[in-house]
Amino acid sequence: MVFTDLLFLFFFLPISVLLYKVVKNIKIQNILLVVLSLLFYAWGNPVHVILLILSILWNYFTALELNEQEDEKARKIILIVAIVVDLLLLGVYKYTGFVMNILHIQSSIQIALPVGLSFFTFSELSYLFDVYNNKSEPQRNLISYSLYVSFFGKISMGPIVSYHDMEAQLNDRTVSKAQFASGVVLFSKGLIKKVLLADQLSYVYSVLQNNQSVMGVWLLAICYMLQIYFDFSGYSDMAIGLSRFFGFDFAPNFEHPYTAISVQDFWRKWHISLSRWFRDYLYIPLGGNRVDQNTYIRNIFIVWFSTGLWHGANWTFIVWGIYYGCFLLLEKFFLKEKLEKLPTFISHIYTLFVVLIGWVFFMSPSLGSAFSVIGKMFGIGASAFVDNQAAFMFKSYLILFILAIIFSTKVYDNLQIFFYNQYKMKTVYTTWAVYIIMLIICIAFIVGGTYHSFLYFAF
Repeated sequence: MVFTDLLFLFFFLPISVLLYKVVKNIKIQNILLVVLSLLFYAWGNPVHVILLILSILWNYFTALELNEQEDEKARKIILIVAIVVDLLLLGVYKYTGFVMNILHIQSSIQIALPVGLSFFTFSELSYLFDVYNNKSEPQRNLISYSLYVSFFGKISMGPIVSYHDMEAQLNDRTVSKAQFASGVVLFSKGLIKKVLLADQLSYVYSVLQNNQSVMGVWLLAICYMLQIYFDFSGYSDMAIGLSRFFGFDFAPNFEHPYTAISVQDFWRKWHISLSRWFRDYLYIPLGGNRVDQNTYIRNIFIVWFSTGLWHGANWTFIVWGIYYGCFLLLEKFFLKEKLEKLPTFISHIYTLFVVLIGWVFFMSPSLGSAFSVIGKMFGIGASAFVDNQAAFMFKSYLILFILAIIFSTKVYDNLQIFFYNQYKMKTVYTTWAVYIIMLIICIAFIVGGTYHSFLYFAF
């Protein structure tokens, strides 16, 4: 089940909210949410819910053992064993085929990747690290811990909420009218991003996939760049918005990353929960930047190799991660002062170009196809500068491109603040009216079957 399913929008979510409102006791509410979350997760493949439950039990009891064990060496062994088991489980499902290809082992075995495995595994690892480092007490209530891991608002594609950020909300939360209303707005905003922008860009991207002209491959890359932003940030908005219906308050996962003026700035604004996870649980334990230069370079490459590998079992993702690691090192040691002296718009163009090339690796099925696309972007191997198909798609979807670019910036948010300051409640009523109209249009698209699954389900 996904957030854009009619079943979810008109049956599962409304009934979940209604039942939650009826039940007043927090313990019963938690039991209800766990049952609903397991049902949500089992909807696509019931077998995978068994894997989820076993993972929850393993980490729940491991954390209790970590807390009870006083010998530091024994605690470290317990933690290492737990991490190995969690990562082995992730590796078997996600990387078996990749490893077999590297070793040239032929096999007809196809292992289906459980939805959200990467996300809930990292959530559980954060819990173990928090308990091990005495940042959090182990959760002795199995229902509360199960809710942390399995809550349907975040299990499929995040955000990856660290345990210490969610701990207090598990057994003490309320839902104010303002919080509920803000959740409705944010959920609606995410649905609009997904259906009216990401899915339309997806269509243009699919049409241009075999285009060989310079203009065609540039449009292809730009379409993917915009599509993945609206797709994933749209999902994150929906996830964070619906979580507010049940009293959970999660931090934003995106902050207009395409307004960044450096690669470092971009990664402060893109998939923030993942960046923070790697910072808190890998980069800082490795020593962070409080080490000598060689060790710092090593740390950066370990983190970004891991970031790339986390996204998928393909050399393209690994190269994508290392690519960003290289640019972060370049900015650290050579480009930082130069970028600060440049006009902001030039730094912005530089960042967008680096990110765009990065997305070519990310979207490509192989390194060969990635380098082929990059070559064609600069005329190497291109059939022409522009062909009829590229020109037609550009003219036909120019308004879509313009709207996508505008809404990827802070223009809409700034206009909303301006009009609210000027017209107060009139702006609120107008905004609600606009959202209602846009939601009706979204539902029409969904009913018509003109929407696509979220891109990050593949990760």
